[in-house]
Amino acid sequence: MLRVLGFLILFWLGAAGRLEAGNDDAQDVVAAPAPSGVSTRVRVQAGWTDAAIEQLAISLFDAPGHGLPSLDSTAEILLDPSLPRERRAALATEAFFRFGGWLRFGLTDAETHALNVLDEAERAELGAVLNRALTEGRVGDALGALAPDLGGYQILRAEMLRLMALRPIWPGIDPGSSLALGDQGPRVDQLRARLAAAGLYRQSWQAGDVFDLRLETAVRRYQGRANLSPTGQMDQPTLRHLNITPQQRLAQLRVNLEQRRWQSRQPGERHIRVNLADFALEAWEGGQVARRHQVMVGRQVSSTPEFSEDMQYIVLNPWWGIPGGLARTRFQSFRRNPGLAAQQGFRIYDAGGNQISVYEIDWSRWGRDWPYRMSQPPGSTNPMGEVKFIFPNSHNVYIHDTTERDRFSETRRDFSAACVRVRDPLVLAEWVLSRQEGWDGDEIERVAAGNTPTVIWLEDRIPVHINYWTVVGDADGDVRYLNDLYHRDAAVIRQFELAWAQAAGPAGERFAGQSGAAASLQ
Repeated sequence: MLRVLGFLILFWLGAAGRLEAGNDDAQDVVAAPAPSGVSTRVRVQAGWTDAAIEQLAISLFDAPGHGLPSLDSTAEILLDPSLPRERRAALATEAFFRFGGWLRFGLTDAETHALNVLDEAERAELGAVLNRALTEGRVGDALGALAPDLGGYQILRAEMLRLMALRPIWPGIDPGSSLALGDQGPRVDQLRARLAAAGLYRQSWQAGDVFDLRLETAVRRYQGRANLSPTGQMDQPTLRHLNITPQQRLAQLRVNLEQRRWQSRQPGERHIRVNLADFALEAWEGGQVARRHQVMVGRQVSSTPEFSEDMQYIVLNPWWGIPGGLARTRFQSFRRNPGLAAQQGFRIYDAGGNQISVYEIDWSRWGRDWPYRMSQPPGSTNPMGEVKFIFPNSHNVYIHDTTERDRFSETRRDFSAACVRVRDPLVLAEWVLSRQEGWDGDEIERVAAGNTPTVIWLEDRIPVHINYWTVVGDADGDVRYLNDLYHRDAAVIRQFELAWAQAAGPAGERFAGQSGAAASLQ
């Protein structure tokens, strides 16, 4: 009882302003004031009916299904008919802004990862949604529509509900050396049991059975689904992935739902989305995936960042302006064999921008203020390939072709120096330019077949979103938990856990996994 009264007092005292006049002709209508902190320009004009309050309460019970803190106590108060109707209305307004804000903009801030505080524009948006919902009598539907409709959010949400309902338990595997064909013992038995729990090993076996081809196939399938190198051996990366507990998976799933909410603002009618952890690029148009492409991403030492920017132009037959670290490696090879520079078409410039010969380099300045930079013109050895997609950004990261196209056959594709290399780039270029007259597929291929750099400015910019999502939903509704390639999940989980504790309060539900979830995902 004390807990219920505590929630009531907190929400009641937080409501700002005096009660507005209700509809005197309808006794089931309760007028509501503006919620706390809301500008006087954002007021709830329509009244709360008992039916609307009930719809809201039912929706609040669903907060954990979105990976968010429980709002059950608030819902129970709203459904208590013994409480004054004015208080229930004030609480309903506060609860709509709270839960609606979480769904629309995230529990945490996308940049700081601290507990999100709605600004005036966000509150105004939610106020407009609430007024419309109350007028139409569709509060529950309005809240549901605030959740993002991208990145397989609903598939991940179904997985969240499944984990909450089943509370699965799967066996762990003892630490030790890698396992491969011919091995046997208790750890091989544990591996079989773990893969059986994942639905990837269905044959019967007995304790002590040898690591055979069937088990190797199951391991490869597991590795392929997680974007681990499919060696068929239970190596150390695979062991770590297999030993992530159900509680830690739940924590990972929660932050992946949150990451989708960060992207819930207008992504663009036509936009490109890259998921680094899945080595995948999707071109979206009219709410549907128009094209899918495999990509290569940065190595761990040069990991690709997450950001969003607008694509402004593309370049067919681009020059390669060589980044500092790679340039120094090239310079070392030229120092040993100066003829390579001319053979591979490199051009070298001094601090004043003057082109010089490789034989004019002052090698005594190596390791100090090195004044030289280098670029390579279009050609068969230029690693930019035939096309580069430019969306200016502070990271100097772009999407481009590659000369190492055979490596797209590999499952784990972290090979680049931070840029995103895309498979079938001319097909992607055709999609990008599909609304620009004069640039059909034939014309793009004709220009790309030459060596003349050609810049094509986009008439309409295309947003590019570079994401790092380690839980993805497939078209068939299946969910894959990917290898945390850059080891970023732990920090995000830790910060989300802190915000969760603030939002839930001392009597709230604890975050599944707590600090152990983040630590084990390092």
